[in-house]
Amino acid sequence: MATVQDSHEVCPPPLDEQSLDVELALLSLEERLDTLQSNAQLTRLDTLQEPEQIREGYLERYGFVTAGGYAYDAVVGMPRDQRTDIPVLATAAWFTSSRGHNEHAVRHLMRAGSPVIFVGSEGSYRPGNLVKPTTGITLAGSAAATLRFAQEAADQHHYLFDAQKRIVIGESRGAMTGLGMLSIDRLFDQEVVFADITAPCFPEAFAPIKHSREFLGYAVTEPISFAKVLAHLTLKQVKHYPATLDPHPYALAHQLAMGPALFSGEAGDLARLVPKNKLVHITCFNGDVASMQSEWQRIFVDHSNVRITPLEGSHLTIADPETLAYIEARNQAFHEEYAKDSELATGQQVFDRAHVLIRTSA
Repeated sequence: MATVQDSHEVCPPPLDEQSLDVELALLSLEERLDTLQSNAQLTRLDTLQEPEQIREGYLERYGFVTAGGYAYDAVVGMPRDQRTDIPVLATAAWFTSSRGHNEHAVRHLMRAGSPVIFVGSEGSYRPGNLVKPTTGITLAGSAAATLRFAQEAADQHHYLFDAQKRIVIGESRGAMTGLGMLSIDRLFDQEVVFADITAPCFPEAFAPIKHSREFLGYAVTEPISFAKVLAHLTLKQVKHYPATLDPHPYALAHQLAMGPALFSGEAGDLARLVPKNKLVHITCFNGDVASMQSEWQRIFVDHSNVRITPLEGSHLTIADPETLAYIEARNQAFHEEYAKDSELATGQQVFDRAHVLIRTSA
């Protein structure tokens, strides 16, 4: 297994007034920008297997460790019929692996012609000597590590991947981390040109007295909703979906340590740092009380290119095939509008086109 020490540091562009606001807000989150960058540096990068040939193209699997002491697995997907050089960048939901549901999504996007960079969550890679974190887990730190690996993957595949542009997708924890990537992409010399995030949670901190009653009802309805999701899956999907969960004690310990960041309201703090010109789609489910849809609407009220779509379902509806179908449609719609004029592509154009694509494919 090869060990590498990253040798170059990213120099961010000069800070304008909006960038200073971002910096000050991140400082208030106790995440100094230089610390975010330095902790995300790769101290180890291992190729876990030779490229795996699949029907959609090729998968490469990696494990990496950051200077902050966090270990991640990652998958890079190179489509057989590539139609864009802007890779989709995604990271995992809470307690999930890069297999099962997440690999299913990677393959679907590859089938549509998109290269994909998928990063697991903390503890998803187990190097021979299990490393220990030197800092607490935060969403901003997760976003930084994901962007840092994306930069490495793009450098390695520079003949296939755009050097800077990214499309971010994510579900639950992955969606919350995606908000961080939207906010700090410039720190890693990258640009998130479109983000499609599903069921981000807790834009405000969980308060037991305020939220307990809602969550008790949620605990009753969630299994019913998940049963409906299972009814929509094929037998092949059902067979492979158990691999979605990562039961390894090392991974579980890290995911439990991630809990305070998820419930703290940090996702909402990061969302307030998202520049107003960013193109973003947020899917919330009406039965998912953790999504706190009204709070996202307040945060993004002045963002003309952000659309928040409420759908029927609960949190685990993220696994419904229809949810992925809409993500694929919006991804295709973005590329169509972006190809016409990258400077004039708007959320309204992208989202309206996506609905046309869904209707014609039904």
